[in-house]
Amino acid sequence: MLLSKSAEMQNYMKPEVDACNDFYNYACGNWAKINPANNGAKTGLFITLTNAYDRRIARLLNETNDARDNEFHPKVKHFYESCLQIDQRKINYQQKLLNIMEEFGGMPAMKGKDWSEDKFDWLTTIGRILKKYGTSIIIGVQIIADLTNNEINRLYIGQIDSLTAAKSSEYSEQLKLSWELDIAAVLGLRRDQAAKLAHEMIEFAQKLALGVADPIEGFDIEDKTRLRLLDDMTENYGPTINLTHFVKTWLGYEYKLPVYEYVENYFRNLRILITETPPRVIANYIMWEMIQDFRLDLQGDTERQRLKCVDATKQYFVKYLDHVIYGQISKDDPTITQEINMLWQQLKLAFEDIWKSSDNKWMKESTRDKALEKLSAMSFEVNSYDDIDFVKEFASLIISPTDYFENVINIMKHRGENYRLMLFEPPHLEEYELRSSTPVYTSEYNKVLLPVAFLQPRFLWDKIYPAALKYATLGSIIAHEMAHGFDDTMSKYDAKGNLNNWWDRNTSEVFALRKECLRQQYGRQEYAGKLLPKTQYQGENIADNVGIRIAYVAYENWLFKNPKTFEYLPHMSHVNPYQLFFISAAQVWCTDLNRIWQNIVVNTDVHPPEEIRVRASFANFDAFARAFKCELGSAMHPHRKCVIY
Repeated sequence: MLLSKSAEMQNYMKPEVDACNDFYNYACGNWAKINPANNGAKTGLFITLTNAYDRRIARLLNETNDARDNEFHPKVKHFYESCLQIDQRKINYQQKLLNIMEEFGGMPAMKGKDWSEDKFDWLTTIGRILKKYGTSIIIGVQIIADLTNNEINRLYIGQIDSLTAAKSSEYSEQLKLSWELDIAAVLGLRRDQAAKLAHEMIEFAQKLALGVADPIEGFDIEDKTRLRLLDDMTENYGPTINLTHFVKTWLGYEYKLPVYEYVENYFRNLRILITETPPRVIANYIMWEMIQDFRLDLQGDTERQRLKCVDATKQYFVKYLDHVIYGQISKDDPTITQEINMLWQQLKLAFEDIWKSSDNKWMKESTRDKALEKLSAMSFEVNSYDDIDFVKEFASLIISPTDYFENVINIMKHRGENYRLMLFEPPHLEEYELRSSTPVYTSEYNKVLLPVAFLQPRFLWDKIYPAALKYATLGSIIAHEMAHGFDDTMSKYDAKGNLNNWWDRNTSEVFALRKECLRQQYGRQEYAGKLLPKTQYQGENIADNVGIRIAYVAYENWLFKNPKTFEYLPHMSHVNPYQLFFISAAQVWCTDLNRIWQNIVVNTDVHPPEEIRVRASFANFDAFARAFKCELGSAMHPHRKCVIY
């Protein structure tokens, strides 16, 4: 096992590269040769983890003699089996899509002259779709914890965050080509008709995205939300956008409690866009967005269909699959939960050491005490969903072993019905767990969540691996999320997870200067022949820079307590423990990105490109320069460094 890990790490490295000149290329120089993106968008560790996890799910779903001790497992298996029945799925597929659309007035592109503009009301239509299927179109609807009181749920109405990507012309061009092919295949339109329809809908999406508050612009949550009554919002944006009517259509009754308006400019832009856009275009866009959940990929061989069915099953039953696989991993390694929790505690102690160090004397003592209070209250959880009664939660869901299309309809209806009920329930942590397939910090709960996929053995974690690997990989990933609790947006949440700015004015001003150092530094980094944009949002850069320090200090503390432990990998005895730590941490970010997607990522992703993440954060850390004996003034040991905490 150790031989294999050592060989893998060395294969990715380019030892002939000067580590003090370009550490990313030193640690990851051969990654792209071994794992080229080719026709895919990207290769990287997180994608490798996801692919391995999908294979594990496939094995679970394909088990023939599976004796799970609950009544829900057969429903999941039946859904998967119904998906595999390709011939059955093809029967009347297009007509089934048309029937779904017809319930909401139909799609003009398909109905032609039979579509009635006079009977079309876009707001009523999206309200009815939201009610039946829980799908937000044009107007985003979320039910999540109140910003200032996370013991109650609150309704948030406004922008749809996923529209951010449509601001990128490169992304929109790729999406247009994809939609042309999809529209022709799914709806049976001629290629020229499909091209015209795709162009109109993409143009609408691009204009809709103009009102979106882009995360990279660095707006605080206070700037993006305000508590208002629906009637007041209707007075502002009506008659074009009657939000009182929209919510009543969705809920079935008038909602009188305050809601959070999520991005005022989104509604201003939407009001203009609706008045300037032909109803036919709006209707086509709504119908196309609605049927995405019901689309079937009918192309490809049996293996491709099987993979698509694994994806579909994971999409609709991810909580249950995570729960089962967590049980499998825990059974194979009964100590893993305890060991991960011990790692968490060591990371917390390391972060506490950092807060208390003389490097943070720039903070007012009372503010630093508040930071320590928040850190102390911060908790950690693996997304195991152990507390969910799946049999009870899905008792009313009917799943057929043969009718995939009807199964999806039933799942969507079940989602729509249950989503409305959340308004009267306390916040559910699982709603945050489902948002990401990567680790995440939830400011509303002051908690770090780790997906089960990250516990798969031999990728980031194995009991026989040196501690350097554990702290550098999973440790630095978790520490990155911890650091988010103190970045430029989520630091305003208090220890209890409520929006409550606890920073004093002077400390805030010094923090702003330190953040500006990062902004300027990353803005001087070049990627794909262009300088990175100097964005106001620096949350990911802060988390990278602070996270690697937390993980390193935790590992350093471990070495101090275990001085006789020989930290090495076979055939890498020339690498000392500290160097092994940094090589392992860098290889978390080894990546190959398709050239087409490079500009898209730079312009739309809040994270900088992976190679920049390694070079910049390591170059800001004196401990790295000491480990590799880099001369002051070298690329990885610059005279001026940016340090947050």
